[in-house]
Amino acid sequence: MWIFKRFFPFIAPFWKVGAWAFLLSVAGAGLGLLTPYLTKLIVDKAYGSRDFKLFVILVVITGIVFVLGSLFQGLSNYFVRYLKLRVALQLNRGIFQKFQSLPYGFFQNSSTGESLYKINYDIDQVTQWIADIVLRIIVLIPQSIFILTLILWISPKMFIFVLVLAPFLYIGPYHFSKVLRQAWKIWVEGSQGIFQRLQETFSHMYLIKVCGRERREARSYLKGVIENTRTRLKNIKLEVGAFFFNSVVQKAILGAIIFYGGCEVVQGRMTLGSLSAISIYLAQLSGIQGIVANFIQQISSGLVSCERLDRILGMPKDPFEEKAVRAVKFQNGKIEFEGVTFAYGPERKVLEEISFSVEGGACIALMGPSGCGKTTIINLILRLYRPASGRIHIDGEDIQTVSARTFYEQIGVVLQASYLWNDTLENNIRYGKEDASLAEIEEAAGIACIEAFIHTLPGKYKTVIGESACKVSEGQKQRIAIARAVLKKPKILLLDEAFSSLDSELEEKILGHIRKALPGSTIVLISHRPSTLQRTDRVYFLEEGRKMDSGTHDEILRRNAKYGDHFTCQ
Repeated sequence: MWIFKRFFPFIAPFWKVGAWAFLLSVAGAGLGLLTPYLTKLIVDKAYGSRDFKLFVILVVITGIVFVLGSLFQGLSNYFVRYLKLRVALQLNRGIFQKFQSLPYGFFQNSSTGESLYKINYDIDQVTQWIADIVLRIIVLIPQSIFILTLILWISPKMFIFVLVLAPFLYIGPYHFSKVLRQAWKIWVEGSQGIFQRLQETFSHMYLIKVCGRERREARSYLKGVIENTRTRLKNIKLEVGAFFFNSVVQKAILGAIIFYGGCEVVQGRMTLGSLSAISIYLAQLSGIQGIVANFIQQISSGLVSCERLDRILGMPKDPFEEKAVRAVKFQNGKIEFEGVTFAYGPERKVLEEISFSVEGGACIALMGPSGCGKTTIINLILRLYRPASGRIHIDGEDIQTVSARTFYEQIGVVLQASYLWNDTLENNIRYGKEDASLAEIEEAAGIACIEAFIHTLPGKYKTVIGESACKVSEGQKQRIAIARAVLKKPKILLLDEAFSSLDSELEEKILGHIRKALPGSTIVLISHRPSTLQRTDRVYFLEEGRKMDSGTHDEILRRNAKYGDHFTCQ
């Protein structure tokens, strides 16, 4: 029931398709139930009275029933497959949107490979479960009831005998389903680990090559594959054992029922036609039991995937997404921290009661020893983290109340690690503003001093820079990221070690271009270069996440010994 409740919204929009699949499947199954009874009439009536005309009529009717039944089943299979495609699309959309709505901390605590595996494997298993298996089981239940009803109508004694023995058919599947579910859980988690390792290996190929660790990674990968193969072999043994047990029980029960029916025919208490019809019905019932047993194995794996996706769907959204509903246009870009405390965990407090303000339109630098919380302040401004206590305001507005769309339209950011796509230079820069013209892109490239390099390339702005921008240098990556950030002319520009791969002369030139192109914007940069700090309006020196000293570079240098020690150490 919890599965039905959780995943019903994904199948509900296509209830008409599901209804057609169900009705056609029922119609096909219903016609299939007529065939054994027509066989009874052929044996008892046509054969018994040697009526050739009746024999031909019954054979023709049987043929028509068979063709119509096959047609209905074929159409039902089409609708089921169509339903699975649509449900898979809905699940992919829903799960991906859910991932997008989760807080940034979730992705720091889970691997990319794990998330990819859930999208790639678990969605397929859940789709199979809710759009195929459940629908077919719903059809099989009334079909089984109709078969038992027809057996009762033909021979009450045979019905009682079947009813007594039939429950034993499901003892095996019920027992093995619980064992298989746990075995499937182990296999799925192992497969996820292999997928995760594979994704990490390809993303770290540069490190693997320069360290000469190809053989080590190959051994590690194969070790995981071998262990998971052994787990799968155990599962296969369980499945084969379940099949053997179910098959033996099924054949024994079927044989006992037919033997009893044969005795009834020999003693004249049942006609041969009745036994033939009951035998075919029993064969259909046996087939249904085999399908159900197979479904139970699929259910075991499907439930594991349902539980895994249910954990994702049940996770709370980013709290900012819940509160941020107001569209606000920042006028000055003034940033204020009021008693902000933030911790990554109970024992990892980074900021404690920090208060400071940055005037709108100013160019300031955040400075301090490694690990003091500078990047954390940037991420708090970006709303990637939520403070444990305190408030952050921009132009007097609590950033938690501003809608995500309007907030990020007015914020630009460049990190030390430049995140670029395996796409053209033009599209990588345009990622900052989707409707930007080529002229605007060229202007942004000029501000970042990357335009001259782009024009040396054969494809110019249409050049594809490869995965992780492997076809350009680190300095060029940073300049592309700077162009992307300044493209939308943000009211607030955050630069976290954005010039670390550039020399001082190029850094000074780019920073001058930025300040000229964004005269009214607030610029917050993290840097340790004295030359950079001297070019800012104000420096904010953070000490151990508890104390913030501010002033010009020379002012803090004169009054704060720790600030001066930092440059001495360099």
